[in-house]
Amino acid sequence: MKLPAIFTLFILSLEVSAFSMGEAINLAGRQRMLSQRIAQTYILQGIQPGIQRHEKVFKRSIQEFEQNHRKLSAFPKAGKLSPQLLKVQQEWKAFERITRQPASRGTATELFRLSNRLLSAAHTYVVKLERLANHNSAELINIAGRQRMLSQRIAKNYAAKRWGISPGDAEIGLQRDLAEYTHRLNQLLDSPLNTPEINRNLRKALDHLNYANRGFTGEMQISEKRQLHVITGTTDLMLRNMNIITKQYAALLDSEGAIENLGSVH
Repeated sequence: MKLPAIFTLFILSLEVSAFSMGEAINLAGRQRMLSQRIAQTYILQGIQPGIQRHEKVFKRSIQEFEQNHRKLSAFPKAGKLSPQLLKVQQEWKAFERITRQPASRGTATELFRLSNRLLSAAHTYVVKLERLANHNSAELINIAGRQRMLSQRIAKNYAAKRWGISPGDAEIGLQRDLAEYTHRLNQLLDSPLNTPEINRNLRKALDHLNYANRGFTGEMQISEKRQLHVITGTTDLMLRNMNIITKQYAALLDSEGAIENLGSVH
């Protein structure tokens, strides 16, 4: 049975009221990643039609993006940032219209272009949210969250190059993102705020990156079909691991914020 709209809004307001700033930055950062993951799985449906996993991840990612946007729109601590969130919504509408069409080289090329516009708007919102938080841990959440996005943009660019859509942009983007992912990972590894558990997970991320690089350079000596599977599978591992790390940094921000608030009371 479908819930009445007023009741749905009430439940959502209860969820958002329990939000912390760290969780909000984490959630906003996932929007960047989802813009790339949706485009990647759309392209993969064109390359490998009939693969249920691609369609399942594609649909689930669209649903998550819309749910996250509703939660962020109702987040009271970031009310002053609503104009930027409106820009995200506008880009999403244009992007989402393309996702309803069957995957072809033409629609995938357009979605590839729009995914970069949506990403830019979502990234600007994350940066503004980080500034609003005004804490060192907030920057680490942003960087780790961006790594999630890079893992999916790397996969998107590889798939686009493989299918022959925007091949020039895809190749340039692929190399640029690999370089940035490596640089940001080293930046996170150097942070004095890291816990031992965060450092262990960051070293896992480095192992995943090194393995993916073997696929990009052709060092593995495997078929193109197998190479696509290895690269998309490894970038998914990179995503899952960086998601854990981002949540760990969000918890770090929230715990330090709680300590600061406790100190101000005394």
